[in-house]
Amino acid sequence: MNFQPLKDFLDYYLPMLSVPGSETVIYKNHEEIFRHRSGFDNIKYCTPVRENGLYNVYSCSKVVTAVAATQLIERGEIVPTDPLYAYFPEYKDIEVKVRDNMGNVIGTEKPSRPILIRDILTMTSGMNYNVHSDAIKEVIKNTGGRAPTVDVCKAIAKEPLEYHPGTHYLYSISLDVAGGLVEVVSGMRFSQYVKENIFDPLGMKDSYYHITPEIKDRMAVQYNYDEKNGTCVEIPSDANVYRLGSEFDSGGAGIVSSVNDFILLADALANGGVGKNGNRILSSYGLKLMTTNVYDEAKLKEFWSDYNTGYGYGYGVRVNMQPQISGNIAPVGEFGWDGARLCYLSADPQSSIAVFHAEHMGGVHKVVIPRLRNLIYSCIEY
Repeated sequence: MNFQPLKDFLDYYLPMLSVPGSETVIYKNHEEIFRHRSGFDNIKYCTPVRENGLYNVYSCSKVVTAVAATQLIERGEIVPTDPLYAYFPEYKDIEVKVRDNMGNVIGTEKPSRPILIRDILTMTSGMNYNVHSDAIKEVIKNTGGRAPTVDVCKAIAKEPLEYHPGTHYLYSISLDVAGGLVEVVSGMRFSQYVKENIFDPLGMKDSYYHITPEIKDRMAVQYNYDEKNGTCVEIPSDANVYRLGSEFDSGGAGIVSSVNDFILLADALANGGVGKNGNRILSSYGLKLMTTNVYDEAKLKEFWSDYNTGYGYGYGVRVNMQPQISGNIAPVGEFGWDGARLCYLSADPQSSIAVFHAEHMGGVHKVVIPRLRNLIYSCIEY
C-alpha cells in the first residue's frame, strides 16, 4: 500500500477547491490502514483539524436510519410492502399534484396506490424535500419549536405528493418519515432507538442528534462554497436547516458525529453487519436487502448524476452496479452515501474496506467524491 498520492490529494488538491480541512480514515477487515488530517477546523483562527472534532454528517444520517428500519424488517415488526398508513393513518388520505403540459400545478388527485414502506426507504414515495412547507411550519409553531418527530411526520402527510408512489425517483424527506416510523413501531424515541440498537452496540460514543454547548465547542466551522469566486464562506458550526426542532430527531440529516465514530458504522457495513468489537447490528441477509438496487431503467436515469452514474439505489444507500460507465474503479457492490457538507461514507463488502471522510464545506461533491474514491482503491493496491 502506498497512500502518498491520497495524502497529496487531501493536502493540496482539496485546498485548491477552497476546502478548509478534512479527516479521512480507512479500515480493512476491522483494522485501520489509513488516517490523515489536513487543513483547518477554523480558517479565521488557523485552528488545525482536531482529532476529536465533530461534524454535521447531514445525509450520512440516512444510512443509520436505513439500518434501523432494516432491523425492524429483520425482526418481523414491519414488512417493506406494508402501506405507510398502517402506522401513520394520516397518509391514507394523501393527495398527488396534478400538472398541466407546462408543469404548472392545477389541482390534486388520489394516488394510484398507497405509499409503501419500501417507497420511503428508496426515495420513490413521491415526497419532496421542502422542510419549509406550510404544514411543517405549522407544527413547529404549534409545539413552541419542539417539533416532535412523529408530529412532523404526521404534518408531512398534509402536503400533496409530487408523483404517484413508486413511479419516480425523487430525493426527499422520506427518510425522516422512516425515522418516525421506527419511533412508532419500536415505542422508543427514534434517537434513543438508534443509540441502543446501533450506536451503543458498535461502540459509537460520540454521535448525537441534538447539539449542546459542549458539542458545539467541538464542532468544525461550516463553510459554503462560493462558486463565482472559488472561495469558502463561513456559516455557524451548528446551523442545520434539517434539524427542525428541539424534539425532532432527523433521520435524514440530523446526526453530529466524529470520524472515530462513523468509521465504526462503515466498518460494520463492510463486514456483513458485524462491528470491529464483534457485535452484530444486521444479519448478512438484511444487509443484502438494504444494499440491493431497486430501480428500473427509468428510475436509474433519474438517479444518475455526475457522481451517481453507474450506481443503483437500495435502502438509503447508492450501490455500485456499472462502474465502467463512469470510470469508477471501486468494485461492484460498494455502497454508501454522503452529506451536504461532504461527509462521505463508503462500505465495500467484497474487500471488507470501509471509508469515512469528513469535512464541513458543501458544493464540491461532484469533483471530490469520484477522485477520492478512485485514489483510495489505487493506493491500497500499490
